[in-house]
Amino acid sequence: MLWLSQAVRQRPGRFVFAAALLLALGLALRPQHADAPTAGDAAVVTHAAARGEPAVASESPRSASAASTASNAATTSDWPASLRDSEPDGAVTLDALGQVLPSIELRRLFDYFLSALGERDVAAIRALLLAHVRERHGDAIAAQVAALFDRYVDYQQALAAMNAPPGEALRERLERVRDLRRRLLDAAMAEAFFGDEERYTEYVLDRRDTLADRSLDEVERDRRLQEIDASLAPEQRTQMQEANTALLVDEQNRQFDALRLDPAQRQAEREALFGREAAQRLAAADAEQAAWDARVAAYVRARNAIRADARLDATARDRAITALRARSFDAAEQRRVASLEAIGQL
Repeated sequence: MLWLSQAVRQRPGRFVFAAALLLALGLALRPQHADAPTAGDAAVVTHAAARGEPAVASESPRSASAASTASNAATTSDWPASLRDSEPDGAVTLDALGQVLPSIELRRLFDYFLSALGERDVAAIRALLLAHVRERHGDAIAAQVAALFDRYVDYQQALAAMNAPPGEALRERLERVRDLRRRLLDAAMAEAFFGDEERYTEYVLDRRDTLADRSLDEVERDRRLQEIDASLAPEQRTQMQEANTALLVDEQNRQFDALRLDPAQRQAEREALFGREAAQRLAAADAEQAAWDARVAAYVRARNAIRADARLDATARDRAITALRARSFDAAEQRRVASLEAIGQL
């Protein structure tokens, strides 16, 4: 499952000819800290049920009883280190009959647990998620959540394996991703998880294409931009922009890496979409990521040299590697590196 563990363990930044692919990965593709909200933070999608409005079952211990809070604290002591000091993000949404509804809140809950990839494998994360849901909602709801989670993971794997043909237009890519979502998730789940994001992507692409159309005079361009802006409510534009910017940037960086664009090309693409100031901040994030990669590479070389030193016994090697890790990284970074080493990804 390297495709997903690499995704969630890197730093935000990505979106090139891919505003269209926007939330195509469903997960943030660069490291997220467990105590920070995911880029998917957005208002709960409400569903009108035949017999009333759905209920959103809160996952926050703050809304539970004191006994439930204590129980949750005991349970989370066995969680991956990156999740241990945080509250689960997202919630299980139920309809009027008490059945699980796919919702943006449920996707956030899935993404919260999947952010621990690199420390645990998918099977272990699935078990943690279901134990968390079972404790709050019982076995029947947990079984429904399990089925939706399995479909979501299957979709993520298929998406990661989807290669863009040379010269594929952004809108064509978006359509392929839409089709994949509806085929593997089904129409209702795809709409609940990604519908608002897809509409926002269309909005971004429409604005980009209008601004790039040299055949339009200033008056016509302004008129079309006003029409495009009217397609989204102001609060929706603000909310979606805040929620999706990190993932838009993530997708851009993913394509930058695949096409091996140089810094000047990256800067030009980013300026065209986000503006000069934001592009400069993203370039600084690139430099930060490159510095991290260089530090990890230097550590791995030195660690491997220690492992190959025949003069050291096993205890001395372990002691030397621990000391090297402490010199190379701060406490949080050491835990991250040790977790990746433990599962053979470093």
